[in-house]
Amino acid sequence: MNLAALIQRYSSAGWRHRWKALATAWLVCIAGWVGVSLIPDRYESSVRLYADADVVLSQLLRGIAVDNAAGNQVALLQRTLVSRPNLERVVARTDLDMRVTSLESREELLKKLEREIKIAAQTANLFTITYSDQDSRLARDVVQALLNLFIEQATTNDRQQMENAR
Repeated sequence: MNLAALIQRYSSAGWRHRWKALATAWLVCIAGWVGVSLIPDRYESSVRLYADADVVLSQLLRGIAVDNAAGNQVALLQRTLVSRPNLERVVARTDLDMRVTSLESREELLKKLEREIKIAAQTANLFTITYSDQDSRLARDVVQALLNLFIEQATTNDRQQMENAR
C-alpha cells in the first residue's frame, strides 16, 4: 500500500466522523472552561526592598541577635517584620480587621498572615516581601503596610542614632 492511498483512506474516515470529533472537542472545551471558572482568583503582591543589610538589620536587631551572617539575615528580617506586634499593626492598617469577628478568628488571622507572608533574599542587600490573597487591593495593602513598618523602624533608629551622636 502506498502513502497516497493511506492518506486518502484516513482522510475519508476522518471526514465521515467529523461531527463526532467536533462534538467531542466542544465537550472538552466546555468542561475546561467550567473548570477554569471554578478556580478562585488569587492575587499576589510583592515588593523589592533594598537595604544595607549590615547597617539596617544591625540597628533593628540590636540587643536581640548577635549573629549577622548573610544566611541568617533573612530569617532575622522575617522574625522582625512578622512579629506579633507588627502583624497587629498590619491588621489595623489594612481592612483585615473587618474579617475578624471573635478573638479566635483574630488569632487564626494572625497565624495565617505569619504563614503566608514570604520574605526572601535575592542578593545580600535586596529582599522581596510577598503576600497573596483573593482580594487584590488587600494583598497590595498588606505588602505596603509591611514596607511602611520597615521604613518607620529604620528611620526611628536613624533618628535615635543622630540624637545619640549629638
